[in-house]
Amino acid sequence: MEPLSIQSGVSQTVRPVMALDANLTAVLREGRTVAGEVLQTLGGKGLLIGLGRHRVPAQSQVELMPGERFLARVEHTAEGTRLRVLGQHGGKESSLVVALRGAVGDDRPVGELLKDLGAALRGAIEQGGDPGGKLQRLMKSLGEHIFVPGSNGAELSELLSRAGLDHEAILAQLASAGTETRSLALAREFAAKLLGVLQAALASAGATLDKQAMGQLRRLTEGLLVQLLGSSQPGASSASLSRSFARQLAGLFGGLPDSPARQALLAALPGALSQLLGGDPPSKLGQALLAAFQKEATVRLLQNNLKGKLLAGLADLAPGAARDALQRTLRGLEAEQLFNLARKEFVEGWQLSLPVPDGDGFATAQLFYRDSEAHEGDAERGEHELQRLTLSVDFSRLGPLRAELGVREDFLALRLSVTRPEIQKTLEAALEELSQQLSKGAREVRVSVVLCQEEEVRCDALHQDIRWLQDNHLCDLNG
Repeated sequence: MEPLSIQSGVSQTVRPVMALDANLTAVLREGRTVAGEVLQTLGGKGLLIGLGRHRVPAQSQVELMPGERFLARVEHTAEGTRLRVLGQHGGKESSLVVALRGAVGDDRPVGELLKDLGAALRGAIEQGGDPGGKLQRLMKSLGEHIFVPGSNGAELSELLSRAGLDHEAILAQLASAGTETRSLALAREFAAKLLGVLQAALASAGATLDKQAMGQLRRLTEGLLVQLLGSSQPGASSASLSRSFARQLAGLFGGLPDSPARQALLAALPGALSQLLGGDPPSKLGQALLAAFQKEATVRLLQNNLKGKLLAGLADLAPGAARDALQRTLRGLEAEQLFNLARKEFVEGWQLSLPVPDGDGFATAQLFYRDSEAHEGDAERGEHELQRLTLSVDFSRLGPLRAELGVREDFLALRLSVTRPEIQKTLEAALEELSQQLSKGAREVRVSVVLCQEEEVRCDALHQDIRWLQDNHLCDLNG
């Protein structure tokens, strides 16, 4: 088949002809959009294309010349992996370029944006523009997204999960869950069936509970299930939910007066739960409960998400300074989301901004993570791969600081870069204590403090150090 020029409605694919190793498999995930570059033509339909750091021989149904760049969607077929070239080559710009061009001017640190928004909300409240207290509640709610010094790892992880960058992903997950969950109805159905099974077990053991006691147990069981539903986390399995529920019910039944009935209930509980919930796969009732757990957890994620709160706040703000500040904050978050999409094109990790206290205001801690492609499809290598993180923050009194972290199970290296000799001296005096805090078991810890120029420490260079932007310029010469 002769190469086909790129035309609407014409098959336009590039097919890698080499076996995909684990690193390349991680890049070529089904449905992903990747940016490619033609490095060399190999005669006939053969090409050598560049995908991120990979050089891949391929067969092409598209007329592409050396030096040309393209966007393509990854498809896995019975014949192997294909890259379907998107759009008219050399024609309309990609939607990501257009979106970034519109957002790049609003790319300000989230700490600065939240500080301005807080001041605008206080001004609106002081002018009597909050009779129902909605703006006051919004301002208090936004304060829940500020890092609290002294927070432990779990608290920091929970704070980062609410940063707002995954708002659309949570919405998509919620939409895929289908119709509204029947949480209370499911709890009642399950409690009734469970108590029915347990009553049969009591009768077999020659033990009884009066009608009032059974009614009370049923209501308590319903309440426990609703409580468990309200505290579940996304991704929880049917088995983990069953174990959690079993522990709580065992504690509930264990609180009954000591009697043959209590012993019979405790003995029959594991079998009753297994019968109703099933194992792997779960029963129909177990599947319904699991779906309810997952959707309730997703709804809570959406409600606690920073971007979700900002969007909800728009409805309570009349045109004016406060509404303008809120919209700027939203645009700033969206700019960060778009830059992360650009990083994803060449598997360059992601960036996340976190407001931190700084005197009377806030600074912005910028967290940069670079993916290690060995993690996907190569678990053994992933365990020994050094995870690399960079944290950059510019404090009003301390100046800019940068922490570069490399960590794996048995080793941790931390390099702290500062711009002032007195800050270097203070940190060096605390190195031994810091090393002890970072050590875990037999993990080797190396910590150093270095003095650098400001331009070496500030995060500006890291923020837009994105290969995709080198190939897709946001500025044009038409204005």
